[in-house]
Amino acid sequence: MKAQLIARADECFDRYIDKYYKNGIFERADFWDTAEIFEIIDDAYEITGNPKYADYIEEVYTAFVNQHGNVWEGNIYNDDIMWAIIAMARAYKLTGIRKYYDTAKANLDYVWPRSASDDLGGGLWWRIDNQTKNACVNCPGVIAACLIGEISKDESYFEKAKDVMEWTVKTLAEEEIGKVYDCIKLNGEINKWSSTYNQGTYIGGNMLLYFHYKDEVYKNRAAAAASFTMNEMYHGEVMDNEDWGNDVIGFKAILSRWIRLYALSENKPEYIEWLRKNADAAYSHRNSEGIIMTKFATQTEEIYYDVFGTSAAVGVMFNCI
Repeated sequence: MKAQLIARADECFDRYIDKYYKNGIFERADFWDTAEIFEIIDDAYEITGNPKYADYIEEVYTAFVNQHGNVWEGNIYNDDIMWAIIAMARAYKLTGIRKYYDTAKANLDYVWPRSASDDLGGGLWWRIDNQTKNACVNCPGVIAACLIGEISKDESYFEKAKDVMEWTVKTLAEEEIGKVYDCIKLNGEINKWSSTYNQGTYIGGNMLLYFHYKDEVYKNRAAAAASFTMNEMYHGEVMDNEDWGNDVIGFKAILSRWIRLYALSENKPEYIEWLRKNADAAYSHRNSEGIIMTKFATQTEEIYYDVFGTSAAVGVMFNCI
């Protein structure tokens, strides 16, 4: 079974690469699109061990720093920078290649002071205009700080991560049921919309804090968020939504990555089974080129689809293994 699932994931990845990729560049992918596709390649290497994915990591890293530099102060989105930090820190953990870690750490040390403030009680700003504090920067910020803390053995990164997670729980989550809100505005208004990527990074951030501190409160938060996502947002059925806008279309790979971490750590096979159910549905709705759009229960048409929207299924293919 595992070999068959790996073969299917490899096939979907190869079809995606054939369609969208050349020399480290993904067609029409912006900064954060590329960072998240980078993470899917991390997933592929971590799960399969196939050295071809290490080669892709190197190609994408090289193209990324050639385009954006080694420190990304020109990007006004603090969350974009956090996502790329995570991708490169994970790449270092998988390969041991030092430049990936050096780039990740330099950018975390740059963006954290830029984004952190006591306004609204703490947390991280989404952008440099300091108008909203969003789950999409705070939860990835927790993950990024935990990864850099783990690699560097510097406890101060874990302290920062813990503080931001406590603010996130207090401000942007219903802790008992595991629902994660989108953001709080400068005027205190809260957007209570929930999405797969915020649910996913909340799970991931809490699990990394649990691994470090061994405090069951973090594991319990991850458990609640995983259950809410599968059982309340989707009622155990296939994810057949998030097909609007430029960003939402790529969210599901992020959820799958972190819910898999929780499921494997805590022996919760029902979540892997649910991801597999989604992967099966997605694969059955691929088009003639092997491309799969983000609504997994809906047939992918024979048209050009956004590079980010078609990456989500590839991520789920690996993370259901």
